[in-house]
Amino acid sequence: MGPKGFSTNRRLNDYEREHRFDIKKPASDKALYDLSLIKFNSTFTECVDKWYSMRGFVAMAGAVVSALMIYLICVSLYELLFKGYLENLALLLLGAVILWWSAKFLVSDAFTYTHYPIRFNRKNRQVYAFRRNGTVFKAGWDELYWTIYNTKVGLGGGDLNVMGHLMDKDGITVKESIGLSLVDAGEAGRQNLRQFFEFFRLYMEEGPGAALEALKPTPLIMLPAIDRQRESWFFGWERLTGGMKGLPLLQLLFQPFLLPISLFRWIVMRTSKIPQWPQWVEDECRVEPDDPWRREPGFRDEEAIAAVKATAGAQSNR
Repeated sequence: MGPKGFSTNRRLNDYEREHRFDIKKPASDKALYDLSLIKFNSTFTECVDKWYSMRGFVAMAGAVVSALMIYLICVSLYELLFKGYLENLALLLLGAVILWWSAKFLVSDAFTYTHYPIRFNRKNRQVYAFRRNGTVFKAGWDELYWTIYNTKVGLGGGDLNVMGHLMDKDGITVKESIGLSLVDAGEAGRQNLRQFFEFFRLYMEEGPGAALEALKPTPLIMLPAIDRQRESWFFGWERLTGGMKGLPLLQLLFQPFLLPISLFRWIVMRTSKIPQWPQWVEDECRVEPDDPWRREPGFRDEEAIAAVKATAGAQSNR
């Protein structure tokens, strides 16, 4: 996240070549969707982008640094004008430069769009992505270079996520990129990302039934209607805290950090526009009204949830 977004007009690195996905071959024997789906049907499935789970963090960092720099500028200006401390001129200029950068980070998160949806159309085999500037990127599922991207390649460690690159004619230069929502790390993270990509690969190659079957016993739970309304503060907090699901003590310990982020996330969502696909995209992604695979925002597979809880309860009583 930040003013620049993804790095493009660059060469593929060795890590991306090593971890490239073959869309004709299973990436994993399991599938994972990471509570990232907005819509699901026979024609297309739509998910949130890489930055969605992190919204609020960049705005908070930008706001805190901006406030500190405004204080520094005010103090430096006062001492320069009323006390004649010329050495404060350097602090004044430094504060102004840092303020400019921190403000850019703030408005790269707030005053933008609530999310940047990505739509996979299995019928015409096209992928649509809502760009940060409000335009739409469209590319063929078969022509995109799907791989795992490492933010610190060559340095060890780093965040990992699934990326779809549109390549230049030379086959080695990245022209544009799509970042899917799940971010992870390490070998276990790579396995999760393989399962995550496998869900979308199954959907595009074998259909909605195969994708949902591969999720079992995990129940399908769709995101609330973020395509029509802004998320609530509680859902934003829940989304941030859910990144440590299964670790209640860690969730509690991180609340002094997560609660302020959730507040800034709420501000980000209230100051940002809800993305709207242009009509030509909707025309190309028309869904039949009686589509049996249609799962709308807010859908929860209650039967599957009950079955999972029953299984967990039976195992705990042994």
